Amino acid sequence: MDSKDIESSDSGRSDETGVVHRNRVRSRVRTCSVKWRLPGDDLDDLNVKLAGESLSVTMLDPAEAGYSSCEMYADSVSAQFYQQQNGDIGESWWEISCKLIEL
Repeated sequence: MDSKDIESSDSGRSDETGVVHRNRVRSRVRTCSVKWRLPGDDLDDLNVKLAGESLSVTMLDPAEAGYSSCEMYADSVSAQFYQQQNGDIGESWWEISCKLIEL
């Protein structure tokens, strides 16, 4: 689990002094990279959840020293095909990964 600040487009080094000007819109937005290895039979259910506007996530959060829940969305979803058994897509294996970002 990571967190990052979201800054406005006018943040940065925009003048000749070289001083950074930050205009934080929101601080400590939680993010995490996740990966699943699953059979083809379970692929549709996961794809539906990741394609939605948001999903409820409960994760171990070091900033809270325990578990916390939040609404997140999936970004940069990718799939890696591993194998197929007996010509049956349901018995194939996939690795799905993405970055989850707090709303």
